[in-house]
Amino acid sequence: MYVYILGALIAYLIGSFSTAFFLSKILKKDIRNGGTGNLGASNTTLTLGWKWGLVVGIVDILKGFVAVFVARMAFPEYEYLPYIAASMAIIGHIFPFYLKFKGGKGFATLMGCILGYNFIAFVIAGLLVIIITFATDYIVISTLTMAIAFPVFVGIYTHNIFYALILAVGSFCIISKHSTNIKKIIKKEEIGIRSSFTKKHRI
Repeated sequence: MYVYILGALIAYLIGSFSTAFFLSKILKKDIRNGGTGNLGASNTTLTLGWKWGLVVGIVDILKGFVAVFVARMAFPEYEYLPYIAASMAIIGHIFPFYLKFKGGKGFATLMGCILGYNFIAFVIAGLLVIIITFATDYIVISTLTMAIAFPVFVGIYTHNIFYALILAVGSFCIISKHSTNIKKIIKKEEIGIRSSFTKKHRI
């Protein structure tokens, strides 16, 4: 049991590394004061430009990947650990303890978890994200789709509902974190992905 507890804690700490926050400190531009006010890759793109957004996105993906991949490879006898690590890395990203539990929204870290779990699934998910995002102009639609699809896919692929339920905890956090975005889309107030390539919303 202690391996699961320790693994969950380490995964949370990995996830809680707020790339956007530390980048803001380095550049002396607090992205929480612009765009959506969120500490994630999307808002980094909106406020600082796509190059910095890409940096944040890659590092945030690596967080999820490392948490899940290490759990799978280093502790194969603990079958639930990779799924616990995935959810805890996402929770850490969304609720970092040193930022009053106000972090990002978990999308990039979720994608990293998928990569750590299965490379082919990551490629397929990546293609779907691109298609859905540019078809709808809202990355939040892709985020919600992946948050729902990942636990469902794992549950069907492994025939183990408990794996899916563990992952669903992280997915629920992602979905709840995007409730405001959903309301903005309905009201047509959400910032579209195409706007991120302009300077309109930057600080």
